[in-house]
Amino acid sequence: MSGQGPDVRGPGAAEQVPGAGEQHWVALVHGADRPGTLTAVTSVFSSRGVSFDSLSTGSVDAGSGTIAVTFCASERRQVQLLRTVGRLAEVRDVRVRRADDPLVRAVAVVELPEGVQAPPVPGVRWTVPPSGPALADGPLAGVRAAVAAAREAGATTTATVVLGL
Repeated sequence: MSGQGPDVRGPGAAEQVPGAGEQHWVALVHGADRPGTLTAVTSVFSSRGVSFDSLSTGSVDAGSGTIAVTFCASERRQVQLLRTVGRLAEVRDVRVRRADDPLVRAVAVVELPEGVQAPPVPGVRWTVPPSGPALADGPLAGVRAAVAAAREAGATTTATVVLGL
């Protein structure tokens, strides 16, 4: 689980479109830093036919790390998935929120083309250095909207990481 694995999307990449009765969810899974933890978590989703919008791992501290998963599911399926993940021997804690909950925080790294301004989105703060990629941070829903607007303006590389719930 060591290292960072942001959701890196190129031009034209899009998140899943929820089906009838589904919505976007974000789960933070705190698990043991040992081989097989990530595989065990992803197997729960895979065996139930649920794909990820994104998956990233956080840094490891005191033998424990964090896996952030965004996915589409009905509320009932989300409860079943997270109950099953929480029962895994490798997992210490699971928290979940709707992806549009303002408590779900994220940051995105966006490579803006020269001369293109960071698109303003309510609640999202942009940091644009004189050279190099720009950063957008705020609620996940706002950051996703800012990244989508940046892609429309020609951004070529983006990476989004969920920071917490």
